[in-house]
Amino acid sequence: MSWSLRLGSVSGIAIRVHFTFALLLAAFASHLAEQQGTRGALFGVFLVLCLFGCVVLHELGHGLVAQRLGVTVREIVLLPIGGVARLLSEPKRPSHELLIALAGPFVNVLLALAAFLALQGSSIPSLATMPIEAFTTPSVHAVLLLLLYSNITLAAFNMLPALPMDGGRVLRALLSFFFGQVRATNIAAGIAQVLAVALALFGLQGQPILVLIALLVFMGAGQERVTTRTNALLAELRAGEVCDPHAVTFAPGDSVGAAVDQTLRSPQAHFLVSHGSEPIGTLSRDDLIALAGRVGLHAPITSITRRSPLTIAPDLSLSEVRRVLQENGGAPVVVRGDDAAALGVLGLEDVSRIASLTDHLARGGVRRPVAPDPETSA
Repeated sequence: MSWSLRLGSVSGIAIRVHFTFALLLAAFASHLAEQQGTRGALFGVFLVLCLFGCVVLHELGHGLVAQRLGVTVREIVLLPIGGVARLLSEPKRPSHELLIALAGPFVNVLLALAAFLALQGSSIPSLATMPIEAFTTPSVHAVLLLLLYSNITLAAFNMLPALPMDGGRVLRALLSFFFGQVRATNIAAGIAQVLAVALALFGLQGQPILVLIALLVFMGAGQERVTTRTNALLAELRAGEVCDPHAVTFAPGDSVGAAVDQTLRSPQAHFLVSHGSEPIGTLSRDDLIALAGRVGLHAPITSITRRSPLTIAPDLSLSEVRRVLQENGGAPVVVRGDDAAALGVLGLEDVSRIASLTDHLARGGVRRPVAPDPETSA
């Protein structure tokens, strides 16, 4: 994610913090500095770091369980409004999604229990009657109270049955056992958007942060609906079915200038560079635009070619192709047929275009096109 700083990684999962997180630190430090000076400012920063440490552990709960179940996790990003674990693919089974969704709140429950045990022997005031000073007065007791109630709040809030929150994913996973992934997502997303509208109306009574959360939930639920529908449509198509047999290809001896000329006439985003039927590499339109001026138009095309491309089988579903592309950093893949000949090149732009087209067709009641029978079309 842009505008973020990498803090490190755990089990291969990168942990990043968005630069706007500094605004939250500054706000807490400034508020407590007005009341307690420098000591209060430092304590305010420490409280925020403790809170977001809990958020990191919450997201790691999701990420590590997802890894255990075969789902690739790209990164965890911390934002001022919380954190998000970015998965490169969706869980394949409802039971997997259920376990992944429950893992985060379960971590918060364990953290709250640890804080509760550490507070034994001291007073634990009720959250409803506790003054704000109980949290903001620098002391170990204040930190433990923050950890107790913040983790209880995080667990309870995230378990609200509203996609894309954890509770919404739990609801979808349970519904998927009976209705399938697409219909379960539609039901869970509908419930989430109704709850978001109710939350927004309540927030208009003087709680603007609730209106913002409601807006994010409403939009997130809609995006979950679109993503699930698109994944289902892409799963019906195979890589070999969408390769253009008339796509433009280049030979190793072609020049960069010839590729530029051809790009002006072709809408292709990626080109295959091959020697006969043997793929040598791939060339993207973006790489050509970026590098043509540097190497010159008379340079061989191999000077800007991505060598040793990843190859995939023609029967791989496009939903899996997208996952492979994302794990491969967006580098295009070559579709290789059963006879070892290259059938074409697919990149993220190609999959996005096909996803958009199939989605529009599905809205009109048209499913994936059926390949014509060679004997009938002859």
